[in-house]
Amino acid sequence: MQELITIYGKIAAPDWSDDLILRSLANLGEWSYLEQQILARLVRAGDALWDGGAFLGTFGIGVAQIAAAAGQPLSRLVAIEPDADPLAFLGRNLERNAPCDAWVASCALGAEAGRLLPGETESGNHGALAYHPPGAKAAKAGAKGVECQPLCHLRALYGGYDILKLDIEGMEHEALKGDFVYIRDHKPVIWAECNEAVSSLLLLDCLVAAGYSPCYIAFPAFRKANFRKQAELPYPMAYEAALLAAPPDRMAKLDVAGLGEEIIVRPVTSAWDLRRALWVTPRWADPAWANATRVELVALLGRVSRGEDLGRFLNDAP
Repeated sequence: MQELITIYGKIAAPDWSDDLILRSLANLGEWSYLEQQILARLVRAGDALWDGGAFLGTFGIGVAQIAAAAGQPLSRLVAIEPDADPLAFLGRNLERNAPCDAWVASCALGAEAGRLLPGETESGNHGALAYHPPGAKAAKAGAKGVECQPLCHLRALYGGYDILKLDIEGMEHEALKGDFVYIRDHKPVIWAECNEAVSSLLLLDCLVAAGYSPCYIAFPAFRKANFRKQAELPYPMAYEAALLAAPPDRMAKLDVAGLGEEIIVRPVTSAWDLRRALWVTPRWADPAWANATRVELVALLGRVSRGEDLGRFLNDAP
């Protein structure tokens, strides 16, 4: 176990030296803090936040702390996490740092109750562990399953939710199906991870069917104004993305100005809208491009589109 001094306070974590999230917490003192800042602006005093895919708890803690500092404290925080490895650390982090009542729900989220099997862990990112139904090709053979619950069953234990965050590796649309009527009728704020996968199109379909007009938001994973004031970032152009769905009066509070980063905000109501938004979002770009001028970037794009390579450029001249 290690203790990390972060923007959230002291965070307990496993000794995973290869893990991207833990390296960010150790080196920058935060993980994906921008999305916490954005979502916290939509919080109202007394809201209940459910953090689906909580990992070590930094997302829920961050939103709760920012909202409390702005005079809009949460009433409660429910951190939902199926992976046994971070669970002990998650509870400790919430007890230490959450500025409201907080509970841990040890389960995966899906359309119905049952069991799920973990897939292969993504190298260097333990927080990206995906779960699959037994028999699925992606499920890890011989792995111990985890309990899966629909959101409607958890409501019977923890009460309703006003804000729902989902970062559950492609299962976001399945989680929405598990409490669709409540979501359609009560219109909680939803902040759901949006990756370059067909599951993101299914997620959009669910949100539109529930009566939302969603918004696509993409943001740098690592802030220039990070807690430790580190100038050198792990990946200068690495962007994360989410779909934000909320009632119009809540969406009117969405404001990304003053956060000091280039943040993409686009309304999306169709698969084409979302595909286009994902297409123009930077993903792990060459660090050398980060400081290039607009003219240089246009030149580089032209070279790439023609399949040209600097190593071979004019290299066959006599």
